[in-house]
Amino acid sequence: MTPPVTHYTGSHITFATMHGKEHLAREAFRHILGATVTAPPDLDTDQFGTFAGDIPRVLTPRDAARAKARLGMQIANTPYGLASEGSFSARLTPLVEQMEILLFIDDDLGLELIEGTLTTSPLPGGRTITTPLRASDFAHALGFPAQGVILQSAQDGQITAHKNFTHLDELQRTAEALLANGSTVTVLPDYRAHRSPSRADTIRTLCNHMAKRLATECPHCRTPGFGKVDVEHGLPCSHCGAATQVIAADLHGCGTCPHRARIPRRQTRADPTWCDYCNP
Repeated sequence: MTPPVTHYTGSHITFATMHGKEHLAREAFRHILGATVTAPPDLDTDQFGTFAGDIPRVLTPRDAARAKARLGMQIANTPYGLASEGSFSARLTPLVEQMEILLFIDDDLGLELIEGTLTTSPLPGGRTITTPLRASDFAHALGFPAQGVILQSAQDGQITAHKNFTHLDELQRTAEALLANGSTVTVLPDYRAHRSPSRADTIRTLCNHMAKRLATECPHCRTPGFGKVDVEHGLPCSHCGAATQVIAADLHGCGTCPHRARIPRRQTRADPTWCDYCNP
């Protein structure tokens, strides 16, 4: 099927990644926008921080995504850039919270757009081990080798990450050597997109959302990228009618002009559980 003609039809967009994320964007950007997505060679995005902590993350997620996109655009000499940034955190519960953002830059139009999601990861947090067998058992439980694992070793305040395992015996041998030299060893899910099918699915979904957004023009000035920029809280309680903190509407906006549109959510009343008056 021939893709519709959009502002980005025939454009080449650079995805700043060293972990194959460009493959997650290609289908949506080709079918929805008529654009091609590639990744520049010799790009080091690990310089902005790693999941394993061997290179600290010092930027906010948005700043890190912007820095990646800018670097990719510079290397590829293109005005269009994509980059994603994810984080995983356990907040005093066994569940791991996954935050993922996808950032798009169009220097020709002066656009910077964000699509994001906050979900519960299907993967657990890391586990400190005391025997090599525990490492392979946890890796197997995570879904290794389809889901990658990282051995994080800590000794004298120095963190080292051991990655790219493909066989359990290799993982066990490395864990045995690290434990033998007195290191504290933690087995972590490898959250890099090319080693984590669940994270790859999340990024692919965001790429689809971004492509649809870029195909949507502002009804006022016709700039591409009209979409969700904020939410409006205040859905009324179904019992007393008071405003709650439940989201009542999405606010869509343009990246260049002040035009906004309010899109009500399907739900018209909030459960009294969320009401400060009915359930103080």
